[in-house]
Amino acid sequence: MHLYKTMKNFLMDKEYYIDLYENKIHVFNYIDILKLTEEEIHLSMPSFLLIIKGSQFAVKRLEKREILIEGNVEEVRLDH
Repeated sequence: MHLYKTMKNFLMDKEYYIDLYENKIHVFNYIDILKLTEEEIHLSMPSFLLIIKGSQFAVKRLEKREILIEGNVEEVRLDH
C-alpha cells in the first residue's frame, strides 16, 4: 500500500497527467470538455488542447477535472 500512496502523491503534484492503456485513456486536471463524440474528443488542458481521435469512445468515469474514456484510440495530439 505504501507504493500506491507514494505514486499517487507523485502524480497529484503534477499540473496534469495523461495515462494511455490498451483501450482506455485517463486524463487528470483537464479544464473543459470542448468536444465529445464517439470518434473525437477535445479537452482544454492548462497549457494546450488535447485532441484524441479513434472510434467507439464512451466515458466510463467522469469527475471534477478527471475523465476515463474507453474506446479504440488511434491518435493523441497536443495543440498549442
